Amino acid sequence: MSPEQVLSILGRPVAEPDGPALGRLVDVLVDDSGTPQAGVIDFGGFLGVGSRKIAVHWSTLHFAPADQKRPITIDLTPDQIKAVPEYKDVTKPAPVVVPESPQTTAASPEAGSQPQPPAAQ
Repeated sequence: MSPEQVLSILGRPVAEPDGPALGRLVDVLVDDSGTPQAGVIDFGGFLGVGSRKIAVHWSTLHFAPADQKRPITIDLTPDQIKAVPEYKDVTKPAPVVVPESPQTTAASPEAGSQPQPPAAQ
């Protein structure tokens, strides 16, 4: 994803596929090669007060960069989102929630580990 494409999706609403907006995409976490690994979503609050940010695995987000009117959809339930630890310190690795699959049963990697892409299916 190019820097221009990242800029085109920052600030867009994030919603369940058929639900209301849950928050906004505020940051993209990339690996050393510049490949997106996670999106940081800001939920709730007003002008930054009372808001909560979480990092979710990039594969849970679905969007069309050119269609600014469509929200980004997320493959997580509100309960899964509530269970994710808050993303606070941008200088440390973030716990990232990943979608559950038959091979994956954990909600997130161990705290302090680097985000890993899901196994190929």
